[in-house]
Amino acid sequence: MLLSYPHRFETYGAVRIHDIVKVLEIDSANFKGFRGTYSLQYDQIEDQAYKTAIVVPVKNEDFLTLEGVLSAIPHASLVIVVSASSRKPVDVYSHEVELARSIHSATRRGILILHQHDPAWGEVLKDTKLANMLDENGIPRRGKGEGMLLGAIAAVGLGYQYIGYIDSDNYVPGSVHEYSWIYYAGFSIATSKYSMVRIKWPFKGKLAASHMYLRRRGRVSMVTNSVLNYALSVIRRVETDIIRTANSGEHALSADLAFKLKWAGGFAVEPYQLVYMLETCYLGLDDKLCELLPSGVTIYQVEARNPHIHAERGDEHIIDMVARSLATIYYSRLNTPEVKDRIEKILADYGWTKPLPRIRVYDPRGIEPEKIISRYLAETQDAYFFEPR
Repeated sequence: MLLSYPHRFETYGAVRIHDIVKVLEIDSANFKGFRGTYSLQYDQIEDQAYKTAIVVPVKNEDFLTLEGVLSAIPHASLVIVVSASSRKPVDVYSHEVELARSIHSATRRGILILHQHDPAWGEVLKDTKLANMLDENGIPRRGKGEGMLLGAIAAVGLGYQYIGYIDSDNYVPGSVHEYSWIYYAGFSIATSKYSMVRIKWPFKGKLAASHMYLRRRGRVSMVTNSVLNYALSVIRRVETDIIRTANSGEHALSADLAFKLKWAGGFAVEPYQLVYMLETCYLGLDDKLCELLPSGVTIYQVEARNPHIHAERGDEHIIDMVARSLATIYYSRLNTPEVKDRIEKILADYGWTKPLPRIRVYDPRGIEPEKIISRYLAETQDAYFFEPR
Protein backbone atom coordinates (compact mmCIF):
# COMPACT_ATOMS: atom_id res chain seq x y z
CA MET A 1 0.00 0.00 0.00
CA LEU A 2 1.31 3.45 -0.94
CA LEU A 3 0.17 6.46 1.09
CA SER A 4 0.87 10.16 0.93
CA TYR A 5 3.02 10.85 3.97
CA PRO A 6 1.20 12.50 6.91
CA HIS A 7 3.21 15.74 7.01
CA ARG A 8 0.63 18.35 7.98
CA PHE A 9 -0.85 18.23 11.47
CA GLU A 10 -2.22 20.45 14.21
CA THR A 11 -1.55 20.10 17.92
CA TYR A 12 -3.98 20.71 20.74
CA GLY A 13 -2.04 20.22 23.94
CA ALA A 14 -0.92 16.59 23.88
CA VAL A 15 -3.29 15.71 21.00
CA ARG A 16 -1.74 15.68 17.52
CA ILE A 17 -4.28 15.42 14.70
CA HIS A 18 -2.93 14.77 11.21
CA ASP A 19 -4.68 16.12 8.16
CA ILE A 20 -6.08 13.70 5.60
CA VAL A 21 -3.64 11.12 4.23
CA LYS A 22 -4.62 9.58 0.90
CA VAL A 23 -4.18 6.06 -0.38
CA LEU A 24 -2.19 6.44 -3.60
CA GLU A 25 -2.10 2.72 -4.42
CA ILE A 26 -3.99 0.00 -2.59
CA ASP A 27 -1.33 -2.57 -3.46
CA SER A 28 2.08 -1.09 -4.25
CA ALA A 29 3.76 -4.54 -4.20
CA ASN A 30 7.23 -4.02 -2.73
CA PHE A 31 7.74 -0.59 -4.26
CA LYS A 32 9.86 1.36 -1.80
CA GLY A 33 8.10 4.67 -2.32
CA PHE A 34 9.71 8.09 -2.74
CA ARG A 35 9.89 11.45 -1.01
CA GLY A 36 6.53 12.47 0.40
CA THR A 37 5.07 8.95 0.39
CA TYR A 38 4.99 5.93 2.68
CA SER A 39 5.02 2.41 1.24
CA LEU A 40 3.75 -0.46 3.39
CA GLN A 41 5.68 -3.61 2.49
CA TYR A 42 4.23 -7.13 2.49
CA ASP A 43 6.31 -8.21 5.49
CA GLN A 44 5.06 -5.17 7.42
CA ILE A 45 1.46 -6.03 6.53
CA GLU A 46 1.88 -9.54 7.88
CA ASP A 47 3.67 -8.37 11.02
CA GLN A 48 1.01 -5.78 11.85
CA ALA A 49 -1.83 -8.16 11.01
CA TYR A 50 -0.63 -10.67 13.59
CA LYS A 51 -0.65 -7.90 16.21
CA THR A 52 -4.13 -6.64 15.30
CA ALA A 53 -7.56 -7.98 16.17
CA ILE A 54 -10.42 -6.77 13.97
CA VAL A 55 -13.70 -6.29 15.86
CA VAL A 56 -16.95 -6.51 13.88
CA PRO A 57 -20.04 -5.33 15.81
CA VAL A 58 -23.16 -6.89 14.27
CA LYS A 59 -26.89 -6.65 14.86
CA ASN A 60 -29.28 -8.64 12.66
CA GLU A 61 -27.21 -7.95 9.58
CA ASP A 62 -27.98 -9.42 6.18
CA PHE A 63 -26.24 -12.79 6.19
CA LEU A 64 -24.51 -12.42 2.83
CA THR A 65 -23.27 -8.94 3.75
CA LEU A 66 -21.75 -10.22 7.01
CA GLU A 67 -20.13 -13.14 5.20
CA GLY A 68 -18.54 -10.70 2.72
CA VAL A 69 -17.14 -8.57 5.56
CA LEU A 70 -15.62 -11.54 7.39
CA SER A 71 -14.16 -12.99 4.19
CA ALA A 72 -12.28 -9.75 3.43
CA ILE A 73 -10.40 -9.33 6.72
CA PRO A 74 -6.75 -10.41 6.27
CA HIS A 75 -6.14 -13.96 7.45
CA ALA A 76 -3.45 -13.15 10.01
CA SER A 77 -5.70 -10.87 12.08
CA LEU A 78 -8.00 -12.40 14.66
CA VAL A 79 -11.67 -11.60 13.95
CA ILE A 80 -13.84 -10.80 16.96
CA VAL A 81 -17.56 -10.73 16.17
CA VAL A 82 -19.57 -8.96 18.88
CA SER A 83 -23.20 -9.74 18.19
CA ALA A 84 -26.25 -7.94 19.50
CA SER A 85 -28.51 -9.95 17.18
CA SER A 86 -31.90 -11.35 18.12
CA ARG A 87 -32.30 -14.65 19.94
CA LYS A 88 -36.13 -14.76 19.56
CA PRO A 89 -38.34 -15.53 17.71
CA VAL A 90 -35.50 -16.57 15.37
CA ASP A 91 -32.11 -17.22 16.92
CA VAL A 92 -30.14 -15.08 14.50
CA TYR A 93 -27.03 -15.39 16.67
CA SER A 94 -26.97 -19.19 16.17
CA HIS A 95 -26.76 -18.60 12.40
CA GLU A 96 -23.83 -16.21 12.93
CA VAL A 97 -22.06 -18.83 15.04
CA GLU A 98 -22.49 -21.40 12.28
CA LEU A 99 -21.13 -18.91 9.75
CA ALA A 100 -18.05 -18.39 11.92
CA ARG A 101 -17.66 -22.14 12.32
CA SER A 102 -17.96 -22.64 8.56
CA ILE A 103 -15.38 -19.96 7.77
CA HIS A 104 -12.96 -21.43 10.30
CA SER A 105 -13.48 -24.93 8.93
CA ALA A 106 -12.71 -23.77 5.39
CA THR A 107 -9.85 -21.37 6.13
CA ARG A 108 -8.50 -22.26 9.62
CA ARG A 109 -8.50 -18.55 10.45
CA GLY A 110 -9.03 -17.39 14.03
CA ILE A 111 -12.54 -16.17 14.95
CA LEU A 112 -13.99 -15.35 18.34
CA ILE A 113 -17.75 -14.83 18.30
CA LEU A 114 -19.64 -13.70 21.38
CA HIS A 115 -22.99 -12.21 22.25
CA GLN A 116 -23.20 -8.74 23.75
CA HIS A 117 -26.09 -9.73 26.02
CA ASP A 118 -24.57 -12.96 27.30
CA PRO A 119 -25.39 -13.25 31.05
CA ALA A 120 -21.79 -14.36 31.65
CA TRP A 121 -20.70 -10.76 31.01
CA GLY A 122 -22.77 -9.71 33.98
CA GLU A 123 -20.97 -12.16 36.22
CA VAL A 124 -17.50 -10.97 35.23
CA LEU A 125 -18.25 -7.23 35.11
CA LYS A 126 -20.45 -6.75 38.16
CA ASP A 127 -17.52 -6.33 40.55
CA THR A 128 -15.46 -4.09 38.23
CA LYS A 129 -15.47 -0.40 37.29
CA LEU A 130 -17.67 -1.37 34.35
CA ALA A 131 -20.60 -2.48 36.49
CA ASN A 132 -22.52 0.58 35.23
CA MET A 133 -22.45 -1.00 31.78
CA LEU A 134 -24.97 -3.56 33.03
CA ASP A 135 -28.72 -2.99 32.90
CA GLU A 136 -31.32 -3.89 35.50
CA ASN A 137 -31.16 -7.53 34.36
CA GLY A 138 -27.41 -7.71 34.88
CA ILE A 139 -26.43 -7.88 31.21
CA PRO A 140 -24.55 -5.30 29.11
CA ARG A 141 -26.71 -2.44 27.86
CA ARG A 142 -27.74 -2.33 24.24
CA GLY A 143 -25.66 -0.03 22.10
CA LYS A 144 -22.82 0.08 19.63
CA GLY A 145 -20.37 1.66 22.06
CA GLU A 146 -20.99 -1.05 24.63
CA GLY A 147 -20.31 -3.76 22.05
CA MET A 148 -17.13 -2.04 20.87
CA LEU A 149 -15.80 -1.82 24.43
CA LEU A 150 -16.46 -5.53 24.99
CA GLY A 151 -14.57 -6.20 21.75
CA ALA A 152 -11.62 -4.15 23.02
CA ILE A 153 -11.57 -6.11 26.27
CA ALA A 154 -11.52 -9.37 24.34
CA ALA A 155 -8.80 -8.22 21.93
CA VAL A 156 -6.43 -6.88 24.56
CA GLY A 157 -7.23 -9.69 26.96
CA LEU A 158 -6.10 -12.17 24.31
CA GLY A 159 -2.81 -10.33 23.86
CA TYR A 160 -3.35 -8.16 20.77
CA GLN A 161 -1.56 -4.81 20.58
CA TYR A 162 -4.02 -3.09 18.24
CA ILE A 163 -7.80 -3.10 17.84
CA GLY A 164 -9.48 -2.27 14.53
CA TYR A 165 -13.22 -1.79 14.04
CA ILE A 166 -15.14 -2.53 10.87
CA ASP A 167 -18.91 -2.14 10.56
CA SER A 168 -20.83 -5.24 9.54
CA ASP A 169 -23.15 -3.47 7.07
CA ASN A 170 -20.49 -2.89 4.42
CA TYR A 171 -21.60 -4.22 1.02
CA VAL A 172 -18.10 -3.99 -0.54
CA PRO A 173 -15.63 -6.63 0.71
CA GLY A 174 -12.81 -4.81 -1.08
CA SER A 175 -13.27 -1.78 1.17
CA VAL A 176 -13.04 -3.99 4.26
CA HIS A 177 -9.72 -5.38 3.04
CA GLU A 178 -8.44 -1.87 2.29
CA TYR A 179 -9.49 -0.58 5.73
CA SER A 180 -7.50 -3.36 7.38
CA TRP A 181 -4.38 -2.48 5.41
CA ILE A 182 -4.87 1.20 6.31
CA TYR A 183 -4.87 0.27 9.98
CA TYR A 184 -1.63 -1.68 9.53
CA ALA A 185 -0.05 1.25 7.68
CA GLY A 186 -1.06 3.78 10.33
CA PHE A 187 0.39 1.74 13.16
CA SER A 188 3.58 1.15 11.16
CA ILE A 189 4.06 4.93 10.86
CA ALA A 190 3.07 5.78 14.44
CA THR A 191 5.81 6.87 16.83
CA SER A 192 3.64 7.19 19.96
CA LYS A 193 2.31 4.13 21.77
CA TYR A 194 -0.93 6.09 22.05
CA SER A 195 -2.12 6.09 18.45
CA MET A 196 -5.36 6.03 16.52
CA VAL A 197 -6.23 5.58 12.83
CA ARG A 198 -9.57 6.93 11.60
CA ILE A 199 -10.82 6.28 8.08
CA LYS A 200 -12.51 8.80 5.83
CA TRP A 201 -14.28 7.17 2.91
CA PRO A 202 -14.10 8.97 -0.47
CA PHE A 203 -17.80 8.37 -1.16
CA LYS A 204 -20.66 6.92 0.84
CA GLY A 205 -23.54 5.26 -0.95
CA LYS A 206 -26.77 3.92 0.47
CA LEU A 207 -28.77 1.32 -1.38
CA ALA A 208 -32.28 2.66 -1.71
CA ALA A 209 -35.26 1.15 -3.45
CA SER A 210 -34.80 2.92 -6.76
CA HIS A 211 -31.33 4.44 -6.96
CA MET A 212 -27.97 4.95 -5.35
CA TYR A 213 -26.29 8.29 -4.81
CA LEU A 214 -22.61 8.56 -3.87
CA ARG A 215 -22.10 11.29 -1.26
CA ARG A 216 -18.76 12.92 -0.52
CA ARG A 217 -19.89 13.63 3.05
CA GLY A 218 -22.14 11.68 5.39
CA ARG A 219 -25.21 13.39 6.81
CA VAL A 220 -24.14 12.88 10.43
CA SER A 221 -20.37 13.24 10.11
CA MET A 222 -20.78 16.48 8.14
CA VAL A 223 -22.56 18.05 11.13
CA THR A 224 -20.32 16.63 13.87
CA ASN A 225 -17.11 17.53 12.02
CA SER A 226 -18.27 21.12 11.55
CA VAL A 227 -19.23 21.60 15.20
CA LEU A 228 -16.04 20.02 16.57
CA ASN A 229 -13.93 22.18 14.26
CA TYR A 230 -15.95 25.24 15.24
CA ALA A 231 -15.41 24.49 18.94
CA LEU A 232 -11.65 24.23 18.43
CA SER A 233 -11.67 27.40 16.34
CA VAL A 234 -13.53 29.35 19.03
CA ILE A 235 -11.28 28.11 21.85
CA ARG A 236 -8.01 28.77 20.01
CA ARG A 237 -9.28 31.79 18.05
CA VAL A 238 -7.77 30.33 14.91
CA GLU A 239 -10.09 28.75 12.35
CA THR A 240 -9.53 25.06 11.64
CA ASP A 241 -11.09 22.27 9.61
CA ILE A 242 -8.67 19.57 10.77
CA ILE A 243 -11.28 17.08 11.99
CA ARG A 244 -12.79 15.07 9.11
CA THR A 245 -13.61 11.76 10.84
CA ALA A 246 -15.71 12.57 13.91
CA ASN A 247 -18.19 9.75 13.24
CA SER A 248 -15.73 7.26 11.80
CA GLY A 249 -17.11 3.79 12.54
CA GLU A 250 -14.05 2.38 10.80
CA HIS A 251 -11.20 3.26 13.09
CA ALA A 252 -8.46 1.53 15.06
CA LEU A 253 -6.44 2.27 18.18
CA SER A 254 -3.53 0.88 20.11
CA ALA A 255 -4.21 -1.25 23.16
CA ASP A 256 -2.25 1.26 25.25
CA LEU A 257 -4.66 4.01 24.22
CA ALA A 258 -7.86 1.95 24.48
CA PHE A 259 -7.62 1.65 28.24
CA LYS A 260 -6.55 5.24 28.87
CA LEU A 261 -9.86 6.51 27.47
CA LYS A 262 -13.38 6.68 28.75
CA TRP A 263 -15.92 5.22 26.31
CA ALA A 264 -19.40 6.40 25.41
CA GLY A 265 -22.36 4.13 24.88
CA GLY A 266 -24.43 3.81 21.73
CA PHE A 267 -23.68 5.82 18.60
CA ALA A 268 -21.88 8.52 20.60
CA VAL A 269 -18.81 6.29 20.86
CA GLU A 270 -16.83 7.60 17.85
CA PRO A 271 -17.07 11.39 18.42
CA TYR A 272 -16.69 10.96 22.18
CA GLN A 273 -13.20 9.48 21.70
CA LEU A 274 -12.06 12.77 20.19
CA VAL A 275 -13.98 14.89 22.68
CA TYR A 276 -12.53 13.01 25.65
CA MET A 277 -8.95 13.32 24.40
CA LEU A 278 -9.40 17.04 23.71
CA GLU A 279 -11.07 17.62 27.08
CA THR A 280 -8.36 15.88 29.09
CA CYS A 281 -5.18 16.36 27.03
CA TYR A 282 -5.87 19.83 25.65
CA LEU A 283 -8.17 21.75 27.98
CA GLY A 284 -7.33 19.55 30.95
CA LEU A 285 -3.54 19.82 30.87
CA ASP A 286 -3.42 22.45 33.62
CA ASP A 287 -5.70 20.28 35.75
CA LYS A 288 -3.40 17.27 35.25
CA LEU A 289 -6.22 15.22 33.69
CA CYS A 290 -4.16 13.85 30.79
CA GLU A 291 -2.80 10.31 31.19
CA LEU A 292 -1.15 10.23 27.76
CA LEU A 293 1.96 12.22 28.67
CA PRO A 294 4.70 12.78 27.78
CA SER A 295 4.35 11.41 24.24
CA GLY A 296 0.72 12.39 23.77
CA VAL A 297 -1.69 10.81 21.30
CA THR A 298 -1.27 10.76 17.51
CA ILE A 299 -4.39 10.60 15.36
CA TYR A 300 -4.13 9.72 11.67
CA GLN A 301 -7.01 10.33 9.27
CA VAL A 302 -6.76 8.31 6.06
CA GLU A 303 -8.95 8.61 2.98
CA ALA A 304 -9.58 5.21 1.43
CA ARG A 305 -10.12 4.43 -2.26
CA ASN A 306 -13.14 2.12 -1.99
CA PRO A 307 -16.55 3.73 -1.43
CA HIS A 308 -18.52 2.75 1.65
CA ILE A 309 -21.81 1.22 0.48
CA HIS A 310 -24.42 0.21 3.01
CA ALA A 311 -28.17 -0.05 3.51
CA GLU A 312 -30.33 3.07 3.65
CA ARG A 313 -31.51 4.15 7.11
CA GLY A 314 -34.45 6.41 7.84
CA ASP A 315 -34.37 10.11 8.70
CA GLU A 316 -35.40 9.40 12.31
CA HIS A 317 -32.26 7.31 12.81
CA ILE A 318 -30.09 10.06 11.30
CA ILE A 319 -31.58 12.76 13.53
CA ASP A 320 -31.05 10.60 16.62
CA MET A 321 -27.40 10.03 15.65
CA VAL A 322 -26.89 13.77 15.11
CA ALA A 323 -28.35 14.55 18.53
CA ARG A 324 -26.24 11.95 20.34
CA SER A 325 -23.10 13.01 18.52
CA LEU A 326 -23.64 16.69 19.34
CA ALA A 327 -24.42 15.78 22.96
CA THR A 328 -20.82 14.64 23.36
CA ILE A 329 -19.74 18.24 22.67
CA TYR A 330 -22.66 19.99 24.38
CA TYR A 331 -21.96 18.35 27.75
CA SER A 332 -18.18 18.75 27.53
CA ARG A 333 -15.56 21.37 28.34
CA LEU A 334 -15.42 22.15 24.62
CA ASN A 335 -18.80 23.86 24.86
CA THR A 336 -18.79 27.67 24.89
CA PRO A 337 -21.70 30.09 24.50
CA GLU A 338 -20.97 30.32 20.76
CA VAL A 339 -20.80 26.52 20.38
CA LYS A 340 -23.95 26.06 22.46
CA ASP A 341 -25.86 28.47 20.21
CA ARG A 342 -24.69 26.65 17.09
CA ILE A 343 -25.65 23.22 18.42
CA GLU A 344 -29.10 24.42 19.47
CA LYS A 345 -29.67 26.03 16.06
CA ILE A 346 -28.66 22.84 14.24
CA LEU A 347 -31.01 20.76 16.37
CA ALA A 348 -33.83 23.24 15.81
CA ASP A 349 -33.26 23.01 12.05
CA TYR A 350 -33.63 19.24 12.34
CA GLY A 351 -36.88 19.68 14.26
CA TRP A 352 -35.44 18.27 17.47
CA THR A 353 -37.66 19.42 20.36
CA LYS A 354 -36.67 17.08 23.20
CA PRO A 355 -33.95 17.75 25.78
CA LEU A 356 -30.56 16.77 24.42
CA PRO A 357 -29.83 13.29 25.81
CA ARG A 358 -26.92 12.83 28.16
CA ILE A 359 -24.64 10.05 27.01
CA ARG A 360 -23.63 7.06 29.08
CA VAL A 361 -19.91 6.98 29.81
CA TYR A 362 -17.85 3.97 30.87
CA ASP A 363 -14.42 4.07 32.47
CA PRO A 364 -12.26 0.98 31.76
CA ARG A 365 -9.06 2.59 32.99
CA GLY A 366 -7.26 0.26 35.37
CA ILE A 367 -9.29 -2.88 34.61
CA GLU A 368 -7.46 -6.12 33.77
CA PRO A 369 -8.67 -7.33 30.36
CA GLU A 370 -6.71 -10.59 30.60
CA LYS A 371 -8.50 -11.64 33.78
CA ILE A 372 -11.90 -10.49 32.52
CA ILE A 373 -11.77 -12.34 29.20
CA SER A 374 -10.25 -15.44 30.78
CA ARG A 375 -13.04 -15.62 33.33
CA TYR A 376 -15.67 -14.82 30.70
CA LEU A 377 -14.55 -17.60 28.37
CA ALA A 378 -14.51 -20.02 31.29
CA GLU A 379 -18.06 -19.16 32.36
CA THR A 380 -19.88 -18.51 29.09
CA GLN A 381 -21.97 -21.00 27.20
CA ASP A 382 -22.64 -18.59 24.34
CA ALA A 383 -19.17 -17.64 23.05
CA TYR A 384 -17.12 -19.70 20.61
CA PHE A 385 -13.42 -19.31 20.06
CA PHE A 386 -12.28 -20.93 16.82
CA GLU A 387 -8.54 -20.64 17.26
CA PRO A 388 -6.23 -20.23 14.25
CA ARG A 389 -4.61 -23.42 13.02
